[in-house]
Amino acid sequence: MNSEKCKSAALRYVAMQAKTEGQVEDYLKRKGFEKESIEEALVFLREYDYINDEKFCRMYFREAAIKGKGRRRIEQELIKKKISPAFARTVLNEMLSDDNPEYDILMEEILPEKERALKLGRKMLRIHLEDGKEADKNFMAKVGRRLISQGYGQDVLYSVIGTLMKESKKCKDDTDE
Repeated sequence: MNSEKCKSAALRYVAMQAKTEGQVEDYLKRKGFEKESIEEALVFLREYDYINDEKFCRMYFREAAIKGKGRRRIEQELIKKKISPAFARTVLNEMLSDDNPEYDILMEEILPEKERALKLGRKMLRIHLEDGKEADKNFMAKVGRRLISQGYGQDVLYSVIGTLMKESKKCKDDTDE
């Protein structure tokens, strides 16, 4: 009987939104179910594809990238959702590999990481310039902190800052004429 209650609880939990296997396991432990019942419930959910960590990683990456998050931040968020770091890295590497048959479609949908970061930086620059402020070192540092908080690496950060500095100088030169 305990096993059936555990399965029911697990089904209710995953019915609300997609969950990782680790999240379901933690939830069932908090509810006080025994280890054997939890394992049976997890097998049941896997069997009917209610939990699938690989699909979860792929879906989560796609959604987070569309929102402008960088790969590092997405990996950290997946780890918080009880995906192992090695597994998350493997799935993301496979997704972002040229060998992935869906790679071109994915890149059209989410944009490459540098372009996502540049889009965020340009938005910040536009707002800053519209407020009548100058794009100085302090502003560029602010952009850098924001990009880091969104999970972009240093190579992307330096490239975006360089591009923004050139664009802000060009905007300044255009208004001076």
